This record gives sequence, structure tokens and C-alpha cells, in this order.
Amino acid sequence: MFARNLVFLALAFALTLFASVAPVSAEQIKLSDGRFLQGTVEEVKAEGFTFKLTESGGTIFLRWSQVDAGLKKRLRDEKDPNEGLNFEVLIDGARLELVTGEVLLGDIKLSGGKYVVINLDWAKGRSFDMEDVIEGGFAANVKIPAQVMKAPEEVLKIAEEQRAPLEYSRQFYELARIADRMALYEAAKDYVSLALASPYDKTGTPNKAMQSTLESYNAKLDELIRQRDLLNALTEARKAAQKHVYQLALNGLNDAKTKYNPTGEVLEKFTETYNEIDADYNAFIVTEWYKQMPALARKKSAQKNLTWQDARNWALKEFENEIKAAIAIKTGGDVNDIKTRFTKRDKEKLTFRKISFGETGFYDVVGGPLQSAGVKPASANSGQPGSSRGETPRDDRRREDRSVGPMGDGAFDDSDKDGLQAQPKKEGSGDLPPLPPEAEDYLRKIKEAYDKSQAEKAKQGQGQDLSKFKVPTTYPSIEDWWNGQSRITRQNWMIAIYVRFAGTMYFEQELQELKYK
Repeated sequence: MFARNLVFLALAFALTLFASVAPVSAEQIKLSDGRFLQGTVEEVKAEGFTFKLTESGGTIFLRWSQVDAGLKKRLRDEKDPNEGLNFEVLIDGARLELVTGEVLLGDIKLSGGKYVVINLDWAKGRSFDMEDVIEGGFAANVKIPAQVMKAPEEVLKIAEEQRAPLEYSRQFYELARIADRMALYEAAKDYVSLALASPYDKTGTPNKAMQSTLESYNAKLDELIRQRDLLNALTEARKAAQKHVYQLALNGLNDAKTKYNPTGEVLEKFTETYNEIDADYNAFIVTEWYKQMPALARKKSAQKNLTWQDARNWALKEFENEIKAAIAIKTGGDVNDIKTRFTKRDKEKLTFRKISFGETGFYDVVGGPLQSAGVKPASANSGQPGSSRGETPRDDRRREDRSVGPMGDGAFDDSDKDGLQAQPKKEGSGDLPPLPPEAEDYLRKIKEAYDKSQAEKAKQGQGQDLSKFKVPTTYPSIEDWWNGQSRITRQNWMIAIYVRFAGTMYFEQELQELKYK
């Protein structure tokens, strides 16, 4: 391997180091006794650095013990050995997202009306119909993990090439960690040997923190390689984790730990590997949960003769169970543990997803500025069906099902400049007769109460700005609305119910959008 060929070169390079840096712009440095000097760092050496004073133009040599510890750390480029390491090895490829929520990576081409996916799992290619792919679900010329297409040894070679020229111990340490994560422990030890023989910072002096980390890591790998059975257990756990069967990977580590009772450095390595896989498991569950939501809702919305009551009940009672079950099948996990891991997600690190409602009865259960009141024209012969004058709410025009969820906010047509007053009608015209004064007074009190409640909601920061909507005067019933909707709208409706009422989601609602994470 290329790594082994570098050993001789690295050793030779370590014997011929010269320590110098290009001058930096003038700065103020702090001495260990609290005083400050203005000038320019000229040259950094193992024992200290030369500093050109701005005031006199003279040059002095300052030892590390004479300056502030923070300055020493900065000039020597002393970093935490594990800070900022990059374990990604990316290559060119493509991405395909299916309607089931599954995301496929690899060499993907459109051929004969089908998408053909080639990767390590499907070396001869696997075809997918275009209808199985979500709209906009194909992305060509994107970066994908090399592990999808290449064997671990090839991935390691690519990682070396991407990080060339390899000169410092930190680079070799990063490659060792990459090899470790692919269960290539002998290769990881080779990289550690290179790191120990290579300069770490600008001065050619290995940083003490890095040196200590490398020595400890080397001892762990030595003991691990010596204990073959434990090595095999870790190797199998890594392979299972790469296939997203995280719970089986964790179970395997626990079983090996019980059987072989590792101690010391090997026990630390077991714990480290367990924690890494466990963290990857948590991240996968969060990502997969959001993928399964539209996939399962889409599948449900495709059922024939699905009523809105069935859809609502499914969203409230079964939706989450199906999400957990789907993830359990993929990961080998327990459904209750999966939910626990999901609810502990770091919401601050998540981006908002959103679904759009539209301006119709979508809000009947979800809640929003408009309602689905089930108001119908009073007469089939009315000259103006649906007008506010003939559609004033009455006892026989109430909401068809008040048990389905929160009432909508837009109960009145603000575009009617005459308010809720009915117009006098000619006798025998077939229109509704004028309302008696007591009814007018009753409706006025209703509207005043409504306006007051809206003002209270707005005061609490919960009000909706209805000025963006032309509030309709005739609302469909929820059943009429449901029967006229597409599969996608039904899908979003079920997701919205789940997001609002399941108790596991964080959401914000604004007019026609529900944002959640």
C-alpha cells in the first residue's frame, strides 16, 4: 500500500527538517509577565521564535517560557488532535430518492425509461421505474461516499490521494482513523507509525498532545490486533453499521464484551467504537423518521375508498407506529427505543421542513385562518348562491363535524361592507325572508365576540393575518373537500395532523404553511 511506501520517505524527511515560517504582519504579543510588545514574528523554532520590534527595528529571540501560553499554542499550530478531523472520502456519483423514502447512491443512469443503479450492493445494476422516483428525486454529478462504490482498501487509497502531499502527523492520524472506521486495523497501525515519524507543526517538533494521542492509539491497536477474536467482533460491528443495521452492530459488541471481557486499551477501543456506532444510529433514526413520513402517508393516501375519518384516525393512531416499525426493520432496533432516540434529537441542529395547506378546508382539522363550515346555499334557485347575504350562519348551517379538531378562524366575510345585515327580499322570490331585529342583534353580538377573541389571540402572538385571504362565504364540508383532493394533498393533510397532535414534533404554523422539525 502507498502508506507503507511512505515510511522510508517520512523518516528521511524527519531527519532533514528546517524550521522557518514567512513573516506575518505586525501584531501585539503578550509576555508571560503581562507586558506587551509590538512587532512581527520572523521565525519560529523548536525553543521559541525571533521577533522584530516595531519601535526600534531590532530583533530579539523569545523562548516559549517567556510568552503567553495562548501565543505559543497559536504559533506552534498546536491543535487538539481530534479537533476538525475529516473522515469523509467522497467521489463523483449520483443520487436517487424513491417514493418510499429510500435514497440510493452510486453510478445512476436513465436508460430505456428506467433508472439503473450500480454500486457495491448491485454490481450488475438494478432498475427502477420512473414512477417509483419522487419528482425531482434524481440528482446527477453529486458527491457521494466512496464506500458506496469502492472496497475499503480502495477507499483508503482515494483518501490518501485526496490528502496529498502527506507531510504531517495529523494527516496520517486522520487516515488512521478513517481506516479504523472501516475495520482496517492493520492499515490504521501503519498510518500511526507514519504519524509518529512525521513532523506535526511548523517547527518540526511533534506536538505533545498529538504525541500522547498517537502513542495511546498505537497501544490500543497493538492489543486489538493481538486479540484476534475481539478484532473480528469490531470488524463485524463496523460492517453491520455500514449497512445501517445499527442495533445488531451494538448487540454484537455487547456480546463480544461479555464473552471475551476485554480490559485496558482494548476495552477503551470497544467503548469508543460502541459510542461512534450509537451516535451514527441516533443520526440515522432522525433522518429516516422524516423520510418515512411522506413515504407512508403517500402509500396510505393511495388506498381506494379512504375516507377523511379513516385518514385522520390513521394519522393520530397508526402513523407513528408504522414509522417506528419501518425503521426497526431497517436497523434491527426496538420500536420503543427508536422513538426514545428520536425524541431526544437536537432540534437546534435540524432545518425546518414545511408543507403547504392552500386556502380551503385543509384547516378543518389542522387549524388555520379558514374553516370548513359546511355552509351550503340556502336555495337551489337562489340568484346568488354562496353570497354572504343569503349565507348568514344559522342553526341549520353549522359545522358538520365539530369533533375533528380546532375551529378555523375565518368565520366571516370581511369583504361584505354591509356587515352581516340581510337585504330585504321580495315576497315570493324564493329567497330567504329578512331577518328579524332580534336575529340581527344576535349576529352582531357573535361577531363582536369573535373580533374580541381574535384581538386576544393577536395580543398573545397567535393571531393570523387574514388580510392576505379573500375569505369565502361558502365553505365545503370536510367530506366534500376530501373527495375533491389529490393524493399529494391528502398525504400532506395526514402529515399535518400527525405533526400537530402526535406530541413528538416541534412545529410552527404560519397561514398556509406548517413548518416542522
